[in-house]
Amino acid sequence: MTKPKYQEIADVLISELDQGRLNQGDRFYSEAELKSRFDVSSTTAVKVLNLLQTENRVTRIKGRGTFVAKESHRRVVYLTDLNMAKTEPEWTKVLSVAFGEDPVVRQNLRLADKEAYVVIKRLRMIGDQAVQYTVNNINAAYINTDQISHPEAFLSVYQRIRDDSRLDPYKLPYTQRNLAGTIDAALVTAYFPERPEQQTFIQQFRQTYLPFDAASHLEYAISYKLPEFWGLQTDSTYGFIEPEL
Repeated sequence: MTKPKYQEIADVLISELDQGRLNQGDRFYSEAELKSRFDVSSTTAVKVLNLLQTENRVTRIKGRGTFVAKESHRRVVYLTDLNMAKTEPEWTKVLSVAFGEDPVVRQNLRLADKEAYVVIKRLRMIGDQAVQYTVNNINAAYINTDQISHPEAFLSVYQRIRDDSRLDPYKLPYTQRNLAGTIDAALVTAYFPERPEQQTFIQQFRQTYLPFDAASHLEYAISYKLPEFWGLQTDSTYGFIEPEL
């Protein structure tokens, strides 16, 4: 099927952005410039700009014009989750392991009503202080559910999956969002009692996919981290990087 003209033009412009012809924050083509360059109508030019804005490629500011969006796209980036308290002993406490029944989680895992998933709740401790609370929701097809009655078998969730299914979650595609903000006061009271209810946490949401099974996902996890113990380092391969001396 032939693509609409505005989509063909958008593809050309996206390719140019990926090649670095314009930098983040640079002024982008105006409606008039698109009309002139591609010999199209105002309607088509507006559709191009609307599509690029929908895909977060450009930002349109009333009275000022259109600019290249400041988000990074199609760029090879390495993310490192930093432990900011390496001098203290670190260990994991498993709080509970059980089958889950939450329809929202089931939807995130793309499971049918009769398909099971396992909920593992854990605390990461540094010394005697809780610094992270994590809820891992795992597709039960990839875990030996006979182990559910043995919480100590889930000190490392990913090792459990490797042992039971020969699947390495670290080598699977995933999406992860990191947000900062307050959380449910009941969670703070239960797991971080020394902290005020309005404590800011790094909230991490992660979905791990199964590339060979588009019908379902492996994992949907939520973590709450105390910000002073964690950091995130971003390294990009885009462009030339001077070697460290």
